[in-house]
Amino acid sequence: MNKKVSIVFHSVCGNNYMMAREFYKEFQNSGADVRILRVADPNLEEIAKQFSIAGQYKNEILKIEEAAPEKLLDSHIILMGSPTYFGNVSGAMKSFMDSFSPYWPDAKFWGKKLFAFSSCGNSEGGGDMCLNAINIFGQHMGMTNVPVPADLVSGQSFPAYGLLHYAGDYANLRPSGFMLMAIKEMTDRLLKL
Repeated sequence: MNKKVSIVFHSVCGNNYMMAREFYKEFQNSGADVRILRVADPNLEEIAKQFSIAGQYKNEILKIEEAAPEKLLDSHIILMGSPTYFGNVSGAMKSFMDSFSPYWPDAKFWGKKLFAFSSCGNSEGGGDMCLNAINIFGQHMGMTNVPVPADLVSGQSFPAYGLLHYAGDYANLRPSGFMLMAIKEMTDRLLKL
C-alpha cells in the first residue's frame, strides 16, 4: 500500500516553505502519495510589504492549496512546520491546530504519524518549544509523534522533537547543507514506519 503523506506548513519569510518543499520533493522521488498544503495567513500580503524577505516566496506560497483538517483524514503521515514565534507556533498555525477540535471527540486522527519541523532565529529562540507545541497537539489528537533519531546525519545533532532550522536574526539564512541531508534521511525513515 502506498503511504499517503500530507505536509502542512506556515511560512512568512520562506524558510518553512523551503523545508516543506524539500520534504515534498523527497517524498515524491520515493514514490509516496504526497501533497503539500499551506496554513492560511491573512497577514502575509501586509507583512511582505513591510519586510522584503517575506515577499521572496509569497507568490509561490499563495499558489499552494490551503490546509484544512478534513483534507488530512486519509493521511498516514502528517508533517507540520511552523515558524517559531516567542517559543511557540505562529498564530496562524495555532488557529489551524485549533480547527481540529471537531475531530477530537471521535479520535479521527488517532494513530496517524506526526513529524514536526520549524525555523527560528537562533538556538536561544525557543525552537524546541515550538516543536514541542506541535507534538503536544498531535498527542492530544491521538497521533504518534515521530522523533528525530540521534544518528540521522553523521556528526550533526538535532532536537529529538523535530527538525529545526536556524534562520538568523533577519530570517535570511536559508536551509541548506546538513538540513537538506537531514530532510532526505528523515523522509527515508518516515517511509519505513
